[in-house]
Amino acid sequence: MKNKQVIDVMKQVDRQNYVNFSPYYDSPQGIECGQTISAPHMHGFALEEMVPFLLNSQHELKMLDVGCGSGYLTAAMGRLVKAKKEGEEPILGVSGKVYGMDVYPRLVENTRANIMKRDADLIESGTVELKHGNGWEGWPEVGPFDAIHVGAAADAFPTTLANQLCRGGVMVIPIGPQGSVQYFYRVVRDAETGDVEKDFKTTRLMGVRYVPLIHK
Repeated sequence: MKNKQVIDVMKQVDRQNYVNFSPYYDSPQGIECGQTISAPHMHGFALEEMVPFLLNSQHELKMLDVGCGSGYLTAAMGRLVKAKKEGEEPILGVSGKVYGMDVYPRLVENTRANIMKRDADLIESGTVELKHGNGWEGWPEVGPFDAIHVGAAADAFPTTLANQLCRGGVMVIPIGPQGSVQYFYRVVRDAETGDVEKDFKTTRLMGVRYVPLIHK
């Protein structure tokens, strides 16, 4: 990782509050409901793809974490816009809100419980809000979003979700079928014409392997 903001936020959010086994080992770890928490380097990679699009914002930021799982990246996104110590500036220099969602109610409960261990101010201040829901549908009533992170692999481009990006917003997402080739993509919204090919600039970044983004 080279981005100072990402290094700072990953130092502030301690993985041992979000992973029960080998929290600092650089590999995916199993959590409940047959899901996983990504390896630390993947969380860093995802944040580094989003942060440049959030710097120098002139408005309060809105971010969405689809598949919040253990809550680690939801908390990290929250720490970008809310300082850990009272009176300090947020890491991104601007306030904001983070919305975390998961298709499994149990994982939403776990996210809340894990954040409350050492990052409770994120919940108590309303900086982070959580809900059980279908990731394919996103959270349109609170959008549009400056950034969307998706922690599970979509088997096709998620148009409904991508359309919840504001103009200039960024989504990072793995795409590809379970058991086959998947790639991590950066998706940037350039326009709002209703034509996917015109509206979004999609960049393939690297090969990955993720659990599927569940249709429900």
